[in-house]
Amino acid sequence: MDGGGQQIPNSSPRFTSFRPPASVSQTRTGIASRNASPSHDPNKSGTRRHQYGGRQRAHHSISRDSLEPSLASSQQFVDWHEASPYFVTDLKGDVRNLEDGSSHGVPPYRRPTLAGSLGSTTVLESSAHYIGQANCERDSISKHIRPDLKRQKYLRINPDVPSTLQDNGGADYVSFRSPKGRKRKREKTQFERLSSPNPFQPQAIIKGGSQSVCTLDAVVQSTTDESGSGEDGLSVSAVDEGFQRKKAALLRHVDQTPTDWKSWIALVGLRNEMNGFHEVCSRPMRTNAERRSNAEVDLSIYGKALKSVVDSEGREQLYVSMMSKAPEVWERSMLSSIWQTIIEEHPLSLRLWKRYLNFHQSTFTGFTLGEIRKQYLKSLDILQKARGGVNKAQIQHSRIYMVQIYVLLRLSLLYREAGYAEISVAIWQALLEFEFNRPPHLRHRGQDEATDAIHKEALSAFESFWDSEAPRIGEANAQGWSNFTSDEVSQCQPSQAAGSPFEAGINTIRLWADAEHKASAHSFTQARTVDESLDDPYRVVLFSDIRFALIKSPSPSDHRTVLMAFLCFCHLPPMLDESSRQTEAWFDDQFVRNQILYDDQPSVDRWLGRPSSLSPDNHDCPSNNTGDLRASSLPRAFDLTMVNYEVSSDTLFSGSGQWFSAFGPWLRSGPTSSHCVLRTLQMLVSEGVGGDGLAEYILALELYISPTTVRKSAKNFLKKRPSSLRLYNAYAMIESHLGNREAANKIYEIAIRMSAKLDEAASRNAILLWRSRMWQHLSVGETSLALHHLSRYGLDGIVDERPDANGKRSDVATSTARLQLRNALTAGRDHMLSLGLSIQAISFCELLFLDDYLVNHLSLQAAQTSFKTNLHLLIEKFPADRAAEALFRQSFARLLYTHVVHKYPYSPSTIRSFLAESITALPHNTIFLSLYAWNEARFRIDDRVRGIVRDTVFASNRHDEQGGIKDESDHITTHFFAIYTDLQRGLVQGSNQNAIRGTFERALASEGVAHSAGLWKLYFLFEHRNRDPKRARDVLFRAIRACPWVKAIYMLAFECLGDEMGNEDLRGIYDMMVEKELRIHVAL
Repeated sequence: MDGGGQQIPNSSPRFTSFRPPASVSQTRTGIASRNASPSHDPNKSGTRRHQYGGRQRAHHSISRDSLEPSLASSQQFVDWHEASPYFVTDLKGDVRNLEDGSSHGVPPYRRPTLAGSLGSTTVLESSAHYIGQANCERDSISKHIRPDLKRQKYLRINPDVPSTLQDNGGADYVSFRSPKGRKRKREKTQFERLSSPNPFQPQAIIKGGSQSVCTLDAVVQSTTDESGSGEDGLSVSAVDEGFQRKKAALLRHVDQTPTDWKSWIALVGLRNEMNGFHEVCSRPMRTNAERRSNAEVDLSIYGKALKSVVDSEGREQLYVSMMSKAPEVWERSMLSSIWQTIIEEHPLSLRLWKRYLNFHQSTFTGFTLGEIRKQYLKSLDILQKARGGVNKAQIQHSRIYMVQIYVLLRLSLLYREAGYAEISVAIWQALLEFEFNRPPHLRHRGQDEATDAIHKEALSAFESFWDSEAPRIGEANAQGWSNFTSDEVSQCQPSQAAGSPFEAGINTIRLWADAEHKASAHSFTQARTVDESLDDPYRVVLFSDIRFALIKSPSPSDHRTVLMAFLCFCHLPPMLDESSRQTEAWFDDQFVRNQILYDDQPSVDRWLGRPSSLSPDNHDCPSNNTGDLRASSLPRAFDLTMVNYEVSSDTLFSGSGQWFSAFGPWLRSGPTSSHCVLRTLQMLVSEGVGGDGLAEYILALELYISPTTVRKSAKNFLKKRPSSLRLYNAYAMIESHLGNREAANKIYEIAIRMSAKLDEAASRNAILLWRSRMWQHLSVGETSLALHHLSRYGLDGIVDERPDANGKRSDVATSTARLQLRNALTAGRDHMLSLGLSIQAISFCELLFLDDYLVNHLSLQAAQTSFKTNLHLLIEKFPADRAAEALFRQSFARLLYTHVVHKYPYSPSTIRSFLAESITALPHNTIFLSLYAWNEARFRIDDRVRGIVRDTVFASNRHDEQGGIKDESDHITTHFFAIYTDLQRGLVQGSNQNAIRGTFERALASEGVAHSAGLWKLYFLFEHRNRDPKRARDVLFRAIRACPWVKAIYMLAFECLGDEMGNEDLRGIYDMMVEKELRIHVAL
């Protein structure tokens, strides 16, 4: 019923994408008859799960007053909307998008049976036999309309039928009890038959037994009726013939080879695919009964598999898959017991340890910080005992040590997010001092017995250093443990008070929230016992508080694991280091990547809405050379803060608007003091940690934090390492970034001349200088100068002459010089490939496709041909190194971006095809995803971004044909990208509140994202900014349940819902924080 009191016709479908013509009634009737469906009968709106409220259509007009005032006022209508009374801009979208998994239209409607006739009110006969008539009510056929499970069968548990009932077919009565025994016994219910005789008994599965899965065909059975008719009148046997063949083949294979764990996982994957449970993105909402029934069958199959599989890798993968299903069936106490048994059996498995920690930390019931801390300390004890086992190889010790550092990282993040920032920082100060700043006589020696004795002595000496309260690593005036003497007096300045005293007032809750926020801002700085203003004992960290963090490393080569974990703790990007590949998965962990919790207001505005103007001092804003091509109406390519790509010198020293910046997102959302982090890394590199890689990383970081001092730091590094071409390259890129390009060119020339005098090993990095110089010229459009300098490679000397006014080179033998250049680059590439040096080999490959690009008059086709040739060689040489492929693809993507922003001629299909191919190869790389969205923003014919995310990126998360579960199944950055693009998409491209809400819900339905505190915060702020207090409140309580350890989530109620929630509700949230033992600075 609209504002005029008219009732909508029964034949008109009720979905928002239907817009009838203005006056032709016959056309309206025809369209309605084609699209009407019993499931959308307006007269039966009581059976709909979601309602449209007052947004109903009349015959000829729609009142815009029915829209929500807050939303209507926030959007701009175009002229044709104002001119016509028959159309309205949909600001909310279809609420059924949450169920249907789509924002375009409605799912297709099909006949319920062979005889169904669309539009009729009865089911008519269609055969020689009279079938009868039946009403086509919506309630009677709604179960057949399953758009997300088209042409698929449902599977159900097939309970065992007692043999007495089968053998009694000739009797004239039905027996309700067994003939054996005269005493009447209670018959078991169906659930008791399923759960009691072992099929899902946890102990039986862990021990490797499951007696009820002897015949897997008896476990699952099709629920299709005997007629064999499916949707659209097709035979179910014909539709599912391929699934049945695969199922039969897998059953035969597991019976013949029960030790093949991959086949067991493939069997479970195929069963889930037949049942539709693999389509997470299509339909995340399922009933508890569906999920439990499916999980019970999966657990029974895993039980039989574990009984037969003895391979360690296979059992690990089976445990990973099994425990993802177990929470649907087993209770928490049983899960905890099973997890304990699993990790003791597989102490080397980082994947199992991650899931074990996730289980304990994310369980809301019974969560307290003290209990979770005990679980973490118990885990560290288990790992330490595993390292103490006999006959352990060095590589096993290193693997266990890496797991120990990961557990320590998670514990420190738990402390910080619960409000205890002092102890979280102190954990890393203690570990870094203990590992890298030891006095010379206490350092690692290599013999086990001597190492144990030194470790005990080092613990005693470090306790004296810590209790002296001398400045520690990262603090001002810190000298390090190695320079500490027992008579040294603490030089720390008294710390600031935690916060202003709290006094009760009229608005008590709001005053408390402000006082708590100010006190939390000072909690990152530790206090000393000599501080007069000390009023909070938690601000002082004693040695006993961090004793568990002083873990003995197996060898000095394992120190890099500690360094990478520290960068992860600070939310910094990883280093460009081939030895850090084992820890790169930490940077995409939902319990680690929570920097959105610390985003400032401008960063939040970047997420929730496109900025209206571009700040000239923003590092990510386009350069002046782009003209009006990157107008404010188009999204910027570098705005995404949750990034996932391979770090290179391009991203470390990226200029303003020229390319992606590795440190740009961190500067806007860093949880720790940037100067403290810089001082920490500078002290580490002064102790010889990290080599040239860490020195280059520090220079890039200082360039963003303190650009006025970075030149001095670069010169100091070069004085200590005068033969490091990598540091010369970093120095030149710093000058180029600061706008002093002439100085950068001089540094390049000096370093290239010097490389000819170095030995073969030291001169390998000379190619980095040539590569950086080429990109310096190309980024500002100096293509002729770039070609001129590139042509000098391979010659004996460097000619410092430039092209003439027409851009022509003065080389006499141009063809000879080009042939010499190609031979030199090809020989250098092949030599680096033979040595296994991927970074240097990629640099040679880049120069090869840049040469083809420049020589052929900026031809992208010629460059792409050379790129594909060299990519094939790289993949052939490094088949398991996906990082090498990613770095090379990122370089070519930079060439495409540079070509476009300088308005050189190009074909949009060339850009699109390359980016689509790269996304297919590396679906979670945000450089390709961001550039794809940036490129498609100018072509609004259809929504290709959403399509490629759904069909390519999220499709890679599912099981492959063999059913193997991929390690990258849940990349948190991919879900953030999908949400970001939906938030930035305008009404013209089909974005609305319900579409965005559906994207959030699909992300949170994923196991690898469900406990991301940053994503929950973003979801809450989205609902709050839409001025929907009820939805915001619901999301807040869901977030608290999913992330019970995150204090910032609780504080959102006081910061954003203070007016909507009463004092009683807010007091309840405060009491919940106290109950969970979160940090409260100011008592209420």
